[in-house]
Amino acid sequence: MKKVLTVLMLAAMVLSVGCGNKVEEAKQEAASEVQEAAADVKDAAAKVEQKAAQVTGNAPATTVDEKFSLGGISPGMSVEEAEKILGTPTAQLDDDEFTFANGLTVDVEMNAVEEIKIRQAGVKTGAGVEVGMTEQNMIDAYGPADVTENDDGVVEHKYYSGDRRIKLKFDVSNGTIVEIKCSLRD
Repeated sequence: MKKVLTVLMLAAMVLSVGCGNKVEEAKQEAASEVQEAAADVKDAAAKVEQKAAQVTGNAPATTVDEKFSLGGISPGMSVEEAEKILGTPTAQLDDDEFTFANGLTVDVEMNAVEEIKIRQAGVKTGAGVEVGMTEQNMIDAYGPADVTENDDGVVEHKYYSGDRRIKLKFDVSNGTIVEIKCSLRD
């Protein structure tokens, strides 16, 4: 891990010396890579803790933080459980992507919810945040993001559940939440 950070720092320094106006871009990219590396380290530590809890018999009753849901649906939930909450899909976009009356789009894999996303108001996360709310509302509910990236003017705030299995991503444009995705981590 130290080698990766050292290489990233050296790369940023070399770019800053020879590339003039590319310095800021290189700094942002290096910072993003450091954030991703830190998230990977946290993920590995969570897996070790989870395995240790299983071995010692001290596993928690639930490993998924309730804040990591969207419209009452959590990644990993069965399709049947999701349909009990949402009702019958109003549209099927392909073999594994369904839209529901409340605007949620649900991707499934092997009969389990893999990703839930929404681009309109009216569906809240487990912490009460929805599309149309402000970036500050999100921060008040979830705290600082585990990873923040800027993608062509859209700021992506990524949060990871305590067991690191679930990612909750808020896309923010001009200070307003424009999309929320909750998914199993890649």
